[in-house]
Amino acid sequence: MKKKKENGINFKSNAQMMMEMINIMSLFTRKTVLSWMPELMESLGVNEERFMVLFELNLEPGVSLKSLSQSLMVSSPSLSIMINSMVDQGLVSRTQDPEDRRKVLLCLGPQGKKCLAKSEEYLSNQFEQYLLSLPLNDREELIKFSSNLMNVVKKILA
Repeated sequence: MKKKKENGINFKSNAQMMMEMINIMSLFTRKTVLSWMPELMESLGVNEERFMVLFELNLEPGVSLKSLSQSLMVSSPSLSIMINSMVDQGLVSRTQDPEDRRKVLLCLGPQGKKCLAKSEEYLSNQFEQYLLSLPLNDREELIKFSSNLMNVVKKILA
């Protein structure tokens, strides 16, 4: 297969580098956030599955059950049972789609918003401790790279 070049840029090697970065970031997530999850879940009083529902609804509020089940890679019937109890607990709320009154949209409920605010505070503290453990030059480089990466990804997603 011929490598595509434009203005001297080798897109095949850049694409491979992006894939490697995604893999490294997945590993970084497992070594940090996922290792902190048991303590976080216990402090919040929710299990990992419910937390992931809240996390997804925070990323994409006003989503349908079907779309949420696809994002979480679980069946709609299983998710529906969980959502019902989360609605009863005030973690999730249901609203009618203004464009199609037959559709129900899911959003964070008042308790879900509180739960995510607590998790954000906890994770921020954990990352602050993690960053403080790095040498200053590595910390500065990581923060600069993270900021640049976030800006580019936001442009892609817009």
